[in-house]
Amino acid sequence: MQISDADSSPKEKRRKGTGKITLTEVAEFVGVSAMTVSRALRMPEKVNSELRARIDAAVRQLGYVPNLQARNLASVHSDLILVVAPAFSSPGFLTISESLQAVLSGQGYTMMLMESGNDGRTEYKAFEKILAYNPAAIIQFNTDTIDSCSRLLSHTEVPILDIGALNPHSVGISIGVDYAKAVRMLVTQLSAASLKNIALLCTPANNRMSRQILSGWNTAMLSLNRSPHRVVATHLPSAITTGLNVFSDLMITWSDLDGLICTSDEIACGCMMACHNAGIKVPDTLAIASLGGSSLSKVCSPSLTTVEFPWHDIGNRAGKALLDLLNDVPGDKYIEMPGVLKVRASTPG
Repeated sequence: MQISDADSSPKEKRRKGTGKITLTEVAEFVGVSAMTVSRALRMPEKVNSELRARIDAAVRQLGYVPNLQARNLASVHSDLILVVAPAFSSPGFLTISESLQAVLSGQGYTMMLMESGNDGRTEYKAFEKILAYNPAAIIQFNTDTIDSCSRLLSHTEVPILDIGALNPHSVGISIGVDYAKAVRMLVTQLSAASLKNIALLCTPANNRMSRQILSGWNTAMLSLNRSPHRVVATHLPSAITTGLNVFSDLMITWSDLDGLICTSDEIACGCMMACHNAGIKVPDTLAIASLGGSSLSKVCSPSLTTVEFPWHDIGNRAGKALLDLLNDVPGDKYIEMPGVLKVRASTPG
């Protein structure tokens, strides 16, 4: 009688050419990923006791014999969490990496940081190198995932966590902020202060973040029956010197400007310094606001109105969500952490 795969028991499935039960078959029997079974066998202290007991029972029942050579190779970097960002200077990245480290190091994991650049074409090579380290998980901070790279990641058993701009199409878990909502909050605040000629100054960002920012800007301006054409995008780094360098060109283009929204605290502070040098009063002549809410926004002069992103809380939440994912604990796939509008002296109250 011919027996179909659906009728076959796990003991009747064998590693091709060897007649041995495979790690994948043990995982299917327990109802978890092969990576989780591998971790339970290599690092039992990192798997909760109830799940570890189920896996141990399955190993005994099925007669699984680990491949020691493959096991040794697989465990070389089994405690490694790789964190990828376009640049380590990306706004919010330092705070997030510090809070991630605090959560993950307590569970025996080590973080490795890697810059992918702002060009999506370089990403595939970066992730090829990353996967060669056999990481326990990959965390992406505001990185573009091109189609070829998405396919590469989706075919691995490595947990993926996206942080930064919320990503509804993430191959893993997405935890972060909605930049569109943040921009709309700033436009609404400046408009309520009777400012008429508002511009948006954008610093380098990944495609998803840029789309959210421009979507929020266009939606907010059009809802006020105003043209959203006053947008400047610079490829210079998100730094104070960038604000100093681009501000004069901005004012030459739109001499009637009375409100400016910057996509980082650093570039906003640079613009304020340029205002001081040019004798432009902030906020009397020009109001300035930004996205970010770093400590810089509180100490610059005047203090900066901003939408404050909870980067520390995001890193903490992401670290805990990743630990749950590594232990096959169910959780939310899409977690929004709202920004908070902080009105300070750089805009009218």
